[in-house]
Parts: sequence; C-alpha cells; structure tokens
Amino acid sequence: MRAGFYVNAVTQSDDPRIAAAAVFSVIRNSSAPYGVSIPEAPNLSTTRWRVVADQKSMVFYGESATSPNVFWVDLKKLDFSESGHVRKLDLGVDMNRILTGEASNQFIPAKPFDFMIAE
Repeated sequence: MRAGFYVNAVTQSDDPRIAAAAVFSVIRNSSAPYGVSIPEAPNLSTTRWRVVADQKSMVFYGESATSPNVFWVDLKKLDFSESGHVRKLDLGVDMNRILTGEASNQFIPAKPFDFMIAE
C-alpha cells in the first residue's frame, strides 16, 4: 500500500533522470531492510537489488543493497541481434563488485543458458 500511494504522489517528470530518481525513492522506501530475518515470517527476506527499467529511453538502472552506487546500462549500446554474442555483467561473488555509472562496456563473454525442452 505504501508504494502504491507514493508512486502516485512523487514528482512526475519527462526527464528520465528525475523519473528514475522518483521511482528509486519509492522502491527504497518499501524495501525490506538489509539483514532482516524474522523466524515467524519466512517469506520476508532482505531486498538485495533494486532496479528501474526506463522503457522509453532503453536504460536499465540497478542498485545493490551492499553498494553505495547506482549503475545503469544503456541497452541501445548492447547487441541483441541474432548474430550478437552472449554476454553478462559480472557482479562478483555474493554481488561484491561495486559498479557505478554507465556499465554497458563492462559486459563480458558468457556461456548461454541451457534451456530444458518443455514437454
């Protein structure tokens, strides 16, 4: 309910940076605190990632709960063509790699997922 109220109460802006900041502020306000653990509520767990996807500008923003920085990926800079190579953004062991700023050039080659055939 809190997020539903705030998402309609924050500044509405056509500026992608301001819009992303407004959405992040709502998400941060409704995230479960880092390290929370309540035996009576096993479905409650720490919020480890907060993300905002700007579908108009094709920018994906990410923020780790263990990092002081926001990073973003300009999806227009990635090759999603059929001939493009599979790449991933290495987040480090237990997400300990600190990313900041535009990170599209930090993707590294990766092995594609093996998908199971649906029967």
